[in-house]
Amino acid sequence: MPIFEYQCKNCKKEFERLVFAGDEGKILCPECKSADISKKMSATSFMGASIGTCAADSPKQFS
Repeated sequence: MPIFEYQCKNCKKEFERLVFAGDEGKILCPECKSADISKKMSATSFMGASIGTCAADSPKQFS
């Protein structure tokens, strides 16, 4: 159940929704109640296994 970011094409309001399977077509803008929305790309869509590793795990270099 991922959280998606959306933007209303009517009033330009940006909002997030927790989307359950089959609910994609039922999402309305919370501001103007329009169903004319678009899904936005978010940084979480691109995160891989290498992102978010702790800096303490990196090789230590001393001068």
